[in-house]
Amino acid sequence: HQSTAPDALAAKTDPEDRLLWRFPRKRLEAEVIRDSALSVAGLLNPKMGGPGIFPEIPPSLEVRGGWPVTQDRKERNRRSIYIFVRRNVRYPMLEAFDMPDPYETCPRRYMTTTPSQALMLMNNKLTLGWAQHLAGRMLSEAGDDRRATVDAACRLAYGRHASPDELKTVADFLDRQTEIISQRLARGEKLALPDPVSDKQSPAQAAAVVDFCHVLMNSNEFVYSD
Repeated sequence: HQSTAPDALAAKTDPEDRLLWRFPRKRLEAEVIRDSALSVAGLLNPKMGGPGIFPEIPPSLEVRGGWPVTQDRKERNRRSIYIFVRRNVRYPMLEAFDMPDPYETCPRRYMTTTPSQALMLMNNKLTLGWAQHLAGRMLSEAGDDRRATVDAACRLAYGRHASPDELKTVADFLDRQTEIISQRLARGEKLALPDPVSDKQSPAQAAAVVDFCHVLMNSNEFVYSD
């Protein structure tokens, strides 16, 4: 298909893209977002076939008929196509990103943009866990080389190298965030650290890397297809 890359001449001639010179940006499907996050974090289980799985759900969510969470963590991290579907409840993350309604005999996949989608990626415990694993993966590959760490993150999350401007912006962010987290640490607050924990950086520096990874998974470039 056509690329989503901009073209100044085409945009001037056909700003509304009526001649389809540019592919419209499209958000990934709910299942693809989850699978991409698991893959980037190094947690995706590619196993094929077998019964459906029951990933973790919020404790406050009541499910008629029960939701027996799959005990094996590796099984829970299988591709989203294997998530068990109950008509009276949809897996929260997939529901937020417009999975088809199982109550309909001919379900359709609508495309919405709602605050709950951003909140799901920012506040969901699973998303933070994936960010921690991505941070651990980055640090294990790049060690204490900050530029290599940031570039590794962009390669994993975006499939490209980090630009010079991005390297500088992220370096500034990590410096500021490390200072903020150091103050939290002094107050005895808990930190979200990389998984596995890196011994090449201080806890505050490592937690700042987790925050950076969390930002990557919340970015438009991660959840939209180019």
